Amino acid sequence: MRPPFNTPPLGATADNSGFVRDFVINFRLQRRTDPTPQEYRVAMGGFSPAQLPVISTLPREFAVYDRWFCAVPSQTFCNRMFFHASTSNGFVTNQGGDGFYKWITGPAAPTIFNRLDEAGISWRVYYDATQLVSLTGMVHAPVLHQYWKTNFRDMDQFHADVENGDLPAYSFIEPRMVINHNDMHPPFGAVRETTIEDGGGSHHFYNSALSDVRAGDALVQEVYDAIRKSRTPGKSNAMNTALVLTFDEHGGTYDHVPPPAATPPDRSGAGEMGFLFDRLGVRVPAIVVSAYTAQNTVIHDEMHHGSVINTLCRQHGLKPLTLRDQNANPIFNAVNLTAPRQPYTWPQPKALYIPTNPEEKDAAATVQAHRHRPLTSPAQGLLGLLLARFDPGAKAPKTYGEAYDAIRLYGKGLFGTRDGEG
Repeated sequence: MRPPFNTPPLGATADNSGFVRDFVINFRLQRRTDPTPQEYRVAMGGFSPAQLPVISTLPREFAVYDRWFCAVPSQTFCNRMFFHASTSNGFVTNQGGDGFYKWITGPAAPTIFNRLDEAGISWRVYYDATQLVSLTGMVHAPVLHQYWKTNFRDMDQFHADVENGDLPAYSFIEPRMVINHNDMHPPFGAVRETTIEDGGGSHHFYNSALSDVRAGDALVQEVYDAIRKSRTPGKSNAMNTALVLTFDEHGGTYDHVPPPAATPPDRSGAGEMGFLFDRLGVRVPAIVVSAYTAQNTVIHDEMHHGSVINTLCRQHGLKPLTLRDQNANPIFNAVNLTAPRQPYTWPQPKALYIPTNPEEKDAAATVQAHRHRPLTSPAQGLLGLLLARFDPGAKAPKTYGEAYDAIRLYGKGLFGTRDGEG
């Protein structure tokens, strides 16, 4: 953690070899021996289509991008801020020397939500009711705090809006990140041993396998099915709603495509850790579902998180937020049919996730059963933001129980719910 950190030498060609190299280095540190090929190949593993039927079916049946890059080759908060503000205020790490406080006191960078609101165009952020707090609202607190009660609603409101044809011009849906999380992150610091047997003998791995990515697949099905079944004439419905599915960053998952050069959001120079914001981050999955998208559409255009902002600015005649989104490709390239596909012909994939807790939506019941279960890194970050704003000296929660206590103490009533109250 010293300059130049892990910045490659000038003129170096990126080859993405660091995924395996990092695995090997940490294996040596932990085991005092080199990993075998069978052991380090796990760094390049993945999930089969059969394990995640929903997010495997939708790309085949609609559009998938094979060159959609996240905004920063770094962590969650930086990329989430870029997704709606087209800048991260020069930050490249979730935490600084003052913890998460920098996000609360940082510059008031306008977001696409502010642009829409100024133009009188509707928007909403939907979050999970059991979480009480929106990560989007917290990351952009300096400019979105005024909208916490008016434009932030829980997922019950989303389903009501879809059913009644009342979806706004732009909706953003957050996964659940804390208790019974469905954001596909593994818990931080929870380690267990896995043994793989093959013809060459036993191979032992250590991983954080106490989460289930299929919960995220179930969330995608929930949202997709709601849109697919929406029929309200003359209002929002399946025929005029595009669903864009993507990820904030790659989460450490292996990729062989090096990130390309990028336009810095402004001309302010180097940011945190000396990064110039002149390179994009690693590729992330990106899927577009719409009635005007043909089956088996694969789009090779270079895209990044500024593409959604660029699309909304072009669609509604808004000025760009920064140089980054001004030069992005919009997602109009996913619209390639003149005659729409009727929703009854759309696929109906089924997620395989079965909640371990039958009272999944009852956060209190889960906490009682799993009070000491560790939080994911994004969950710790969300609680860190909450405490940085309302109780900077408090100890950051690390377990379900600590998170439940903190989020009810500091987060209850901050954001709007379906009934319009906090």
